[in-house]
Amino acid sequence: MEIRQSMQRFPTGPIVLVLVMLSVLALALTSWYVVTSNRPVHVVSGPAVSTGLGPDAATRNDEIINARGERQSKAEQTHGH
Repeated sequence: MEIRQSMQRFPTGPIVLVLVMLSVLALALTSWYVVTSNRPVHVVSGPAVSTGLGPDAATRNDEIINARGERQSKAEQTHGH
């Protein structure tokens, strides 16, 4: 019974008010960040250019296609034996 009596004397209104204010502040800051961080999207209309150290996608794809063709022609020459 003592716990209930002491809890009734404790004011919960200010705590709720502070939590509501902090929630509104967090929502406002998040919204402001999202609105100000929108940058225009840079669209590249041509093919993608690789600046890495390895081969680009077109060369790599050509190598894969050639390797498949070579394996297929070897299989046709040996008739799968």
